[in-house]
Amino acid sequence: MCITECNPFRIVPRYNDTMLIKDVGEFGLIEILKKVLESEAFQVDARLLVGIGDDAAAWTTNASTTVLTTDTMVEGVHFTRNPSRWSDVGWKAMAVNLSDIAAMGCHPDYAVVTLGLAKDQPVSELVEIYQGFSAASKKYEFGVVGGDLVRSETFFISVAIVGTSQNSLILQRDTAQSGDTIAVTGTLGTSAGGLRQLAKDPSADTILSRAHMRPTPRVETGSLLGVHGAHSAIDISDGLIDDLSKLCTASSVGAVIDPSLLPVDPTLKSTFPNEWQNLAMTGGEDYELLFTGPLETIQSISTTTDVLVTAIGHIVSGAEVVVQQANESPITYDATGWDHFDN
Repeated sequence: MCITECNPFRIVPRYNDTMLIKDVGEFGLIEILKKVLESEAFQVDARLLVGIGDDAAAWTTNASTTVLTTDTMVEGVHFTRNPSRWSDVGWKAMAVNLSDIAAMGCHPDYAVVTLGLAKDQPVSELVEIYQGFSAASKKYEFGVVGGDLVRSETFFISVAIVGTSQNSLILQRDTAQSGDTIAVTGTLGTSAGGLRQLAKDPSADTILSRAHMRPTPRVETGSLLGVHGAHSAIDISDGLIDDLSKLCTASSVGAVIDPSLLPVDPTLKSTFPNEWQNLAMTGGEDYELLFTGPLETIQSISTTTDVLVTAIGHIVSGAEVVVQQANESPITYDATGWDHFDN
């Protein structure tokens, strides 16, 4: 039964923090979560014709290019049960999808959410997760317009987001060109450092832990890339080397990056003095943008956005990604990034 479906004759119980999902039922839960979005999320514009409450969401379109992405977070794989972090889990479930939209040079429009739930799961957890959804919705100006609820022994959150490019330009992985400068937004390895801190102390509240639990998708900067002439882009979700390798493979090119140019937060260096470079290269879940283009394009984007943009290397002919500081031997890494089925 879809979250966009609703029985108007069902009486919705008054919500309190002690309720379990089995106490309120599917439709009662839908109404509770709908009210969270109505009171806290971004209020969608007139293009939305039908939202939560029908068999499907519906909206009008214009001549723009539309993109669609989806991602799933599973308890025990992507997050652990921590009562103080439910809002962060909701935020991150949206952010990982928003980062994909940004990497295409687009702006998010609408999201739908599928939840896999056990009947004895507290409703309060879902309310806090939806508060995280709402915070992301308001900041990045998109609507959460429906989804699905299913019974599952493993708790999971699956989000799909539709976005558009107002100028019909989209960025892809397979359009990098030999001679392009390689650049990244923000800092690298911060999320991986935060994950290590949280493994030791689930209540940690530091620059690193916040970077892991509340990543900042670069939606505004992503929308500038194509306009300023970037050739290709990908978001850094699985690690710098891994994601750069994916872009190079798609474009049939190679790359050389200089590790001395990596933008790294001082906190990461001081917290992990012997590991920070490896975390920046292979850590993953930074949700920054990696993009390529002429040097003048990188410089133009850098002066247009208030987000840090750093050139770290260049695209070359060939098929290898080489990590090498000037006049030194290439550096190799045992692990290059995250893979669901190799980790």
